[in-house]
Amino acid sequence: MTGPANVIFAPDGALLRAWSRWWFWAWTSCCWALFSLPVVTLPAATSWLITQQRRYTRGETSLGPAESLRFLLRRLLPTLPLAGCHLGVTGLVITGLFGPSPGGGYGWLVLITSSVVGVTWLLLAPWTVLIFERTGRTVESIRLAYRLALARLDLAVTATVAAVAAAAAVVLLLTRVPYLGPPLALAVPAAVATFLIMLHDRATRLATPPDRASRLATRDEDPS
Repeated sequence: MTGPANVIFAPDGALLRAWSRWWFWAWTSCCWALFSLPVVTLPAATSWLITQQRRYTRGETSLGPAESLRFLLRRLLPTLPLAGCHLGVTGLVITGLFGPSPGGGYGWLVLITSSVVGVTWLLLAPWTVLIFERTGRTVESIRLAYRLALARLDLAVTATVAAVAAAAAVVLLLTRVPYLGPPLALAVPAAVATFLIMLHDRATRLATPPDRASRLATRDEDPS
């Protein structure tokens, strides 16, 4: 007779599945942090993190050490232009919002324009990183992210809120939650990446015809 305990503690039960998922999130997040230490490798490391989560979700074997090194070297330069766009827009928005104001009507124009650009870019940013995995081109990723955000604004807002909330959650877990906080914080980057992938794939399915969506789903680059 199968009871609740057997369902939970079975080899393929909920408890062990949750443990397996947390362990995968934790170690890929730690590797992502390690790969990002030179800072310039952060975009390539983020691409690696997303690829690992996709492979896990599809039931594929994770990238090993040698494959990961080749992946990072191959993605190092191609990912820098998109990262530069993120840094450039962020700098312009912060300067427009908090920098010296020219005053008068022009000052209000700068403030309003910076606010609109900042909100728009926040909605695009998560999608651009995920779409880059498929296109490998910065301008194309931004264009498709803009169209996808317009088509599914609700999911774009959810993705942005999730990314911002995750950053705050890491700080709170590390500083306010004793004992369990650090282990939980370890898994946050990969967990958020998995959630954003799910939202992006759902938005793509809802915003594109079924036949085109199925083609897009099979066009993820094989990093091995």
